[in-house]
Amino acid sequence: MASKYVIECAIMSARRIQKYIFREIVAPMGIALVILTFVLLMGNLLKLTDLVINKGIPLGEISLLFYYLLPSFFDIALGMAFLIGILVGFSRLSADHEIIAMKSAGLSLRQMTLPVVAIALATSLALTAIAFTAKPAGKRNFKEQVFRILQNRLGKGLEPMVFFHDFKDVVLFAQEVDSGGQMKGVFLSDNRDPAEHSVISARTGRLFSSPTSLAFTIFLQDGTLHNRAVQKKDSEYRLLNFSEYQLTLDFAEKNGNQERRLAPKEMTLGEILAKPKLNRKMKIEVHKRLATPFAPLLFVLLGVPLGIHSPRSGRMGGFAFSLVIFLFYYLLSSFFETLCLEKEAIPLFLMWIPNLIFLAVGTSLFNRAAREKSFSPQSIVEFFRRPSNGTKNSS
Repeated sequence: MASKYVIECAIMSARRIQKYIFREIVAPMGIALVILTFVLLMGNLLKLTDLVINKGIPLGEISLLFYYLLPSFFDIALGMAFLIGILVGFSRLSADHEIIAMKSAGLSLRQMTLPVVAIALATSLALTAIAFTAKPAGKRNFKEQVFRILQNRLGKGLEPMVFFHDFKDVVLFAQEVDSGGQMKGVFLSDNRDPAEHSVISARTGRLFSSPTSLAFTIFLQDGTLHNRAVQKKDSEYRLLNFSEYQLTLDFAEKNGNQERRLAPKEMTLGEILAKPKLNRKMKIEVHKRLATPFAPLLFVLLGVPLGIHSPRSGRMGGFAFSLVIFLFYYLLSSFFETLCLEKEAIPLFLMWIPNLIFLAVGTSLFNRAAREKSFSPQSIVEFFRRPSNGTKNSS
């Protein structure tokens, strides 16, 4: 009976310690998530503020743009905030010698890591939901909202004798605009193609929008088109007189029926897999969305041992260290994504290389920490050199 009571007390003590570790990770993680999301939003705040002040767009419509951008921000901020929580939490526990006290109470490193794994699983599930549905839906809705904003501005009527810059790389000017939207004395500059610039002047014109295809169409009559190549030494100049000319400004890709075709990043995973035939972009997007949610579990293997062995770095040091690790993972993922996209001969399983690298390095560091073997950043470098050395150096 006495031994059973001791075991129950030990289990209760372990659970209390695990709850304590849970709080130590969640607190800095929550703070980091708020700060990182705010910082990412600030990057787009100036652009969206310009829409309110200079363009006169209602604040409610701008708020919707922020809302649709949130999944894309959370996709980055959530994983990084989790890594910050691990490094900051375990660095503090190690600096206050609480890790030693926990080990003295009979708690192993693997038992201490259980609450971190629980948080990692919850974070991975959240990232899965974001990658599979929320992020592509947000991108799709953001593009549609931008189209609606521009459509509303055009619906109020173009102002005569005012240059209209809302179309990217396109400038529109009209000397007269009647109440029905008919333009007279139209001037249009089209710089969307970096290889050539076009200038169009027309006697009359009218602007139409298509919500189903997310496109604006400008119909021009009785005009002249001036086209000049800009990337050649002997620039070609072409002059075309026309009675009718149609210019389409697309917000999305089109299929043969001129209907909107969603880009792979705007499609949920179910919509991509439902396609009868997947192109390379779609396959890369599938691999990317399946690989990304595993990042928090890999960060556990790296963050726990690094947090324990860097107590002097403090909270700011943990933040900086987590930023370096996360950026390295993000850059690796972006590199292999670009490589697979541009080189069709490259196999798509290379999209999983960043996960495999972090798994190998993290497992090695975690096992060393579990066996209470000291290591330094040089040990990570030695890990990569080890396979290239066929034999061990004899001392």
